[in-house]
Amino acid sequence: MRRQAVSGAACPAEVANMSLRELLHTATQGNVVVMGMGNPCRGDDAAGSQVARQISEGPGLHVIDAEDTPENYLCQILQHQPDSVVFIDSVDLGSAPGSVALLESGQTAGYYPSTHRVPMRLLVSYLERTSRARIFLLAIQPRQTEFLQAMSAEVSSSVEAVADVLNDVLRARSAPANAGRASSMKGVVPA
Repeated sequence: MRRQAVSGAACPAEVANMSLRELLHTATQGNVVVMGMGNPCRGDDAAGSQVARQISEGPGLHVIDAEDTPENYLCQILQHQPDSVVFIDSVDLGSAPGSVALLESGQTAGYYPSTHRVPMRLLVSYLERTSRARIFLLAIQPRQTEFLQAMSAEVSSSVEAVADVLNDVLRARSAPANAGRASSMKGVVPA
């Protein structure tokens, strides 16, 4: 997959969300772990963490808000035996603030977030060696990541849009399975 950038500023929201929705639908197959990361004290850097806080867990979906220490949660990711891992982080993509890109694991090598102790590529490499999961980075372009600054309007808007799209995709992904379970449960009284 090539880098798919969806700009929150340059594209109408529905067009951007529809494209992102399709990409995420393909990326989130099987048992999924979503990990948001970012320093809550550094403005736009908190984007990934903020998205994670807005994702609803469900069957086959585990959400982790790692803030600025994603390396502390690698064992937790592995315990869930994921088929897909989606990291969400603020990344300098060289694009307009609030732009969003879904990157495959091999595309993360050039991005070194300055607020994390461990580079993204090292996290990805470890998970590639220890799991069978497909790994993606959902990157949000920051405007600023200065200490004790508020999140910019562009990134805040993208956080809301990304969280909405992820919730929609993940809810739709589990709907057929839940519908099947409900119909097979007719007449059964839980113990």
